[in-house]
Amino acid sequence: MKKSVLALLGLSAFGVAHAQSSVTIYGVATAGIGYVDKVVTTGRNTGNRIGLDSGQYTQSRLGFRGVEDLGGGLKADFVIEGGFTMDNGASAQNGATFGRRTTIGLSGALGTIEMGRRKDYTDFIANQYSTASRMLPFTGKVHGNNMDRATGERANNMLYYLTPNFGGFQANLAYGFGEQAGSATTGQSLGFGANYENGPFGIGFAYWQSKKAATVGSATTNTSSDQGASSNAGCNTTALGNAGDTCIKVFMLGANYDIGALTLRGEWSNVKQPLINASSGAAPNFATTFTSTAGSGAFSAGGINNSKANIFDVGADYKMGAWLFKGSVIHSRYDFVGASNKGKLTALVLGADYTLSKRTLLYGMVANLRASDMYNPGLTSNGAPGADSAQNALALGIMHRF
Repeated sequence: MKKSVLALLGLSAFGVAHAQSSVTIYGVATAGIGYVDKVVTTGRNTGNRIGLDSGQYTQSRLGFRGVEDLGGGLKADFVIEGGFTMDNGASAQNGATFGRRTTIGLSGALGTIEMGRRKDYTDFIANQYSTASRMLPFTGKVHGNNMDRATGERANNMLYYLTPNFGGFQANLAYGFGEQAGSATTGQSLGFGANYENGPFGIGFAYWQSKKAATVGSATTNTSSDQGASSNAGCNTTALGNAGDTCIKVFMLGANYDIGALTLRGEWSNVKQPLINASSGAAPNFATTFTSTAGSGAFSAGGINNSKANIFDVGADYKMGAWLFKGSVIHSRYDFVGASNKGKLTALVLGADYTLSKRTLLYGMVANLRASDMYNPGLTSNGAPGADSAQNALALGIMHRF
């Protein structure tokens, strides 16, 4: 009898302990038909492009999230998340199996601390106040080739601390180890920010900077803790600066206001590449050069002579039954070393979502991007418009969360 009682008590204790832990499998699957006009083919020639595109609304992903209640208000948690492409089944984030996020940490009365690979606080501010993440495929290039991190960039080796919420106020501090023997600054990154929400109003800011990693020979592979630096010429060439020099600085400020079913949003980003110092001419050579690779070429967003960028993003969402209507104007201005005129990109983006269920929606987006005194980077990764200064794009698809 005693053995039976003890066994029952043991099983009960096991059941209680087991109930304090949970692991969730979750994900997003999204794809649609994409159309882009005036994609460069050869020389001045362009052609329309249509295809099945993955990750139009947001990136498809598969993740695992676990939480254990340790008692006294303290919890242990982990997140392991990988991105993939629906059209061909490939891993995203340059083939990293769990490249979107791998963190483990503790949370309690003193806040949350996480360790691993993840996005920094600029992503939180952008999600709250920018229109970029709401119409993802058509906004990254006009946001300085995502130099300001508005559509999400990640850092490795990160310590990430988030304070408790004090009446709507919350702050963040993040540090990425460069992990270079003999130099704490080589490949290091640092970020901080804060946000305040009260009823219909919200306002917040974030700062991020990264330092150049060590390079070998003529290699341009990004080995910094800041993995977003790969798209920025100032962080990813052997010719500019030395290992440990600050290669990018980002400041982001945003706010929103709800008026019933209408939400107004605004966000401003300032991006500097301190190591950019050489001129590539007084103006783009449109007569003989038709494109320039964003993030590496001259007179391009984040390119080899782009020392500074300012991005202005304003828009609105309107909820009407199962419909959500979205619109934004994004204007970015670029300082090019040796050029008197600032480069300009202006995008008009409109979208609509129709909710089929709690987990599934249909979406449509249309956009126009115009460039002045710089090369047009194109609205999507499917190609720039070459000698033409303008491009249009359309996306129609479905998204399911599980």
